[in-house]
Amino acid sequence: MESIWKLECIPAYSGGELNPTLYNCGSGMKDDFFGPTDEDSFMHIVTQTTEEEFADYCALLEQNGYTTVFKNRNDAGIFHQLKGEKLLYVYYIFNERMARIICDNSGVTVPEFACEPGTAVHDDTALMQFGLHYGDMIRGYTSDCGMLYAIRLRDNKVIVVDGGSREQSTEPATDEFMARLSALTGNPETIHIAAWFCTHPHGDHMDFFSRMLNKFGARLKVERAMFNFASTALLMAGSTFRLPSGRIPLSRSRTMERICTNNPEVSYLKLHTGQKFMLSGAEVEVLLTHEDTLTRCRNKTYFGMNETSAILKFSFDGKSVIFLGDAFIPNGNILIGRYPWGSVTCDFLQVAHHCIDHVENFYEFIRTEYMLVPEGRYLLLKFISENFRNLHRYCPDENIYVSGDATTIFRIADGKLTGTEFFPVCGCPYDGSEP
Repeated sequence: MESIWKLECIPAYSGGELNPTLYNCGSGMKDDFFGPTDEDSFMHIVTQTTEEEFADYCALLEQNGYTTVFKNRNDAGIFHQLKGEKLLYVYYIFNERMARIICDNSGVTVPEFACEPGTAVHDDTALMQFGLHYGDMIRGYTSDCGMLYAIRLRDNKVIVVDGGSREQSTEPATDEFMARLSALTGNPETIHIAAWFCTHPHGDHMDFFSRMLNKFGARLKVERAMFNFASTALLMAGSTFRLPSGRIPLSRSRTMERICTNNPEVSYLKLHTGQKFMLSGAEVEVLLTHEDTLTRCRNKTYFGMNETSAILKFSFDGKSVIFLGDAFIPNGNILIGRYPWGSVTCDFLQVAHHCIDHVENFYEFIRTEYMLVPEGRYLLLKFISENFRNLHRYCPDENIYVSGDATTIFRIADGKLTGTEFFPVCGCPYDGSEP
């Protein structure tokens, strides 16, 4: 096995069958669209291995100067992060009998990234599904996708998830989002964003947030960023990947530049499956990343960008929400193969890929009380009515909230939903605002 082991300076794995391919797992805060970066991470995959062989490998790493800084074990597998000459993330999946060894060249350790809550300012928390303007997909005019969420914690810090498209980033819409954040936090001079989480680097999941950084950068302090974007080179090798008018690299590079320029001390965590940590009182659990989908596509690396969506669960104040991003059937099948039926639950579930895909496997498997749909009702009824109608098999109509209808804020305290607030959608077809 050592003869085909390609992670230099890292001890080779003994046992199982080593996949000879060394996979590029993408960079961190740097954009790799124009070529490799010094933040690119790499992964070896070992199949037909055992839990004992995995334990022996972790011990071997420690014998070679590595220190285990994070451990987790759940129904799916065993997960370790080790620090030494390199930063490593290694994990073993029980049902797949598969180990992944990742050399992480871009992020910090889980303990370095995590943070305890500060002094409580509020006696509740809040989950916001921000209302975006949706219409037919007409580039430069309207968008049929985009999603934007925020969680305000008791210590007054905020977790922001994704961001809408350029066409949704109008002056009224961005002003309204800032007004909602200000109201949720009590109108402080500075909004402290404990972390920005991005599911995947499509423009409709980051352009709105990028616009906020450009417009309100002096008031928005981004303390942390967390994501795991797949290698652009591997994505472009997939036959279904298309680059619409160069907007993907522009969205990513522009957003990263604005985060770093406004927040030079920002901490970055490259998300890996099995990570579990606290952020200002919210527990964050990584259920899946694009690293889990590698080797599952025949003749290419990924089906497309949406399959690389990271799936995270946030638990806070006795409630929880799972964000699926634009994940679709293959991602759901991986979760189903790893966890016992009925073990993956949440109170709020973000409906995958704007309800565009038929992903019944997610909704049959993940138990939830409320569904959050990042789409417009006009589009749901006109183009994807069957998918939208199917949601009602898993959730009552009164518990399904559509972001194109209104901004919805759920107030939560001690495990109870204490109130729901609604605010009208602001904005209109794109007004030409600087993205």
